[in-house]
Amino acid sequence: MDAQQRPRQLPKVKFRVLIIGRANAGKTSILQRVCETTESPVIYRRTGWKKEQIQLDPSVERGEHRIEDEIVFSNNDGYIFHDSRGFESGGDKELGIVQNFVRQKSGEKRLADRLHAIWYCIPMDNQRPLLDLRHFRDICPDQNVPVIGVFTKYDQFKKNVEMDLEDHGDCPDLGLVEKRFDEHYLRPLGDGARFVRLEKMHKPDGCCKNLIEETAGALNDDVVTLMLVAVQRGNLELSIAVAVKSACPNFVFETEDMKDIVEKCLTPFPYIWTVKAHTSFFKIFVDSVCSSFFRNLWVTYIMSMKVIQQFFSANTRCHLMIATLIILRHATILRPSGFSAKSALAQAELDYQKLNISIKITQHFTASPQEYSVQNFVDFIQGVSFGQLLHYQNNI
Repeated sequence: MDAQQRPRQLPKVKFRVLIIGRANAGKTSILQRVCETTESPVIYRRTGWKKEQIQLDPSVERGEHRIEDEIVFSNNDGYIFHDSRGFESGGDKELGIVQNFVRQKSGEKRLADRLHAIWYCIPMDNQRPLLDLRHFRDICPDQNVPVIGVFTKYDQFKKNVEMDLEDHGDCPDLGLVEKRFDEHYLRPLGDGARFVRLEKMHKPDGCCKNLIEETAGALNDDVVTLMLVAVQRGNLELSIAVAVKSACPNFVFETEDMKDIVEKCLTPFPYIWTVKAHTSFFKIFVDSVCSSFFRNLWVTYIMSMKVIQQFFSANTRCHLMIATLIILRHATILRPSGFSAKSALAQAELDYQKLNISIKITQHFTASPQEYSVQNFVDFIQGVSFGQLLHYQNNI
């Protein structure tokens, strides 16, 4: 460890989300699970250039709530949420307010002020789903902000369908549950719509993993994708998944330069390749020339590692990707402990060698890369425990 190297500070990144849905759609629970907290959020209101914290009484008239209000959780202020309160009334006026907000925020000059994603919540305890679904395609007329359909209370929907089947003398069948979901909920969204199904969001152990991954997959801007990765902080699984999805398509014809694969792996790990703790993440990342320069320096360094060079000589792109991501994951874990990026990578390589992970990779992945799913790669990489050699050997 570099004794004088100060622990790395988190970049000041802001990822802005508009969450839409009627009251009791489970919106607050979703935001709490995303930010991994049970605390209530803080609400800020801007007046000109001034931003101040406000208190909103849940019992006051809906007009007190504004879509422009910024909702922030103190334990993860990288997320800024906006709530389309009043949208459940479904009138043209309410829809117009949301559309104007989306158009305004998507056109902001500063990246931090822009709207990056929309989560459209559809509670599945409603017997008239079309009322909640009818404006899904209308929210973002310019189609420049990804809209994710978020089906909440899916566990309740399954119970309702199963009870309905039993009432009619039929046995509960997951196939029939899926068929009813397709007919009444998914089909109205239209072809190509992105969606997730969430269960048990009211419980502290509720998980929004698939919502974050679906959001990352919907983003068509590499910079914005990296902003989401950054605000997720300790979510290394997301970084790995983004890297794998970026690199895997190039295995089909094996046309991708080996160096490009290393760069695709490195990009979703900004805590390694950004310059210094106090350097503005936005200035580095928005400046494509600057960001490419520093990423290339780290790509060259990673390529110089002996454990990486062996895959270059063997020309095995799939194994190269896996080895690179295992090292990057471990190095990122080491960074907050006082390691510089270089020393963290060096230590990760040493630990990798001690575990003889290269052999494990070649033994485990023997088929064509196309035979494995993204999750297969992610699970393997996440399963490597550098601190517990026996655990690792027993589980691979």
